[in-house]
Amino acid sequence: MSRPLVSIITRTKDRNILLDRAIRDIAAQSYDNFELVIVNDGGEPGGVDALLKKYEAILKGRAKAIHNPASTGMEHASNQGIEATTGKYICIHDDDDTWHRDFLQTCVNYLEDNPTHGGVAVRTEIVLEKLTENSVVETGREPAWPEIHQFSLSKLMVSNIAVPISCMYPRQVINDLGGFRADLPVVGDWEFHIRLAAGYEVGFIDGKPLAFWHQRRSQGGVLGNSVFAGADKHEYFSLKVRDEYLRDYVEKNGMGALLWQAAYFHELSQKQERTLSWAIGKAVKLVRSRRGKKL
Repeated sequence: MSRPLVSIITRTKDRNILLDRAIRDIAAQSYDNFELVIVNDGGEPGGVDALLKKYEAILKGRAKAIHNPASTGMEHASNQGIEATTGKYICIHDDDDTWHRDFLQTCVNYLEDNPTHGGVAVRTEIVLEKLTENSVVETGREPAWPEIHQFSLSKLMVSNIAVPISCMYPRQVINDLGGFRADLPVVGDWEFHIRLAAGYEVGFIDGKPLAFWHQRRSQGGVLGNSVFAGADKHEYFSLKVRDEYLRDYVEKNGMGALLWQAAYFHELSQKQERTLSWAIGKAVKLVRSRRGKKL
């Protein structure tokens, strides 16, 4: 097989019911010049190998698995997969998410037309679902970040505005940025996106959703979404990343401006709370007054 243009990395661990769907989703892409590396991060290897054997015909020799004896973390798994591939462009297709069949073709076309860009993200839809004993059942859909129409560094300062399933990156850009941070068990994609948007213009393809972020919000354990099942961990490491960037800023620019901003926004928040409390109190008095007149 000639060198593929796109390398797809799928991270998984003991979620074969979801991995089965992910493999079928990748194989159904309208664009087929890709390779797939499944990084089995500490999970039982037999099930992964069985799925690769099951879909051997449709994968046409384009897929392989890396089995880690013990888990090394999501971002280390991403870096492993990237190092084991050769494509010009990189996608992270986790085992529980899916794409529109034209995702790869659309993103490849965009990056080929915009060679200086650091990547591209697409409009994304959240798919709500639940697991039964032998199947995955969809329960609803909702737009992800409907207010977002560009890949914005200022928006990323507040929170992540794209998930891995939404993006394609040039390999050279990932290499230049030093890859994903393996020391972060969660929020690694957000931290990478901050560095990405700080150094490059990143495209955004609006319109119909081309990526689907599947969520099982009440599901715990290995079959849950890390953002929900590990909410406390997300909060901890989000603050850790912010503090690291703040320390870097303070080292270069001093603490003065930050101290002033912290005091100013605290005072502004208190004023807003007092105004809201006053408005609520006035409304309650008005309602009570009207009720008294009726009596």
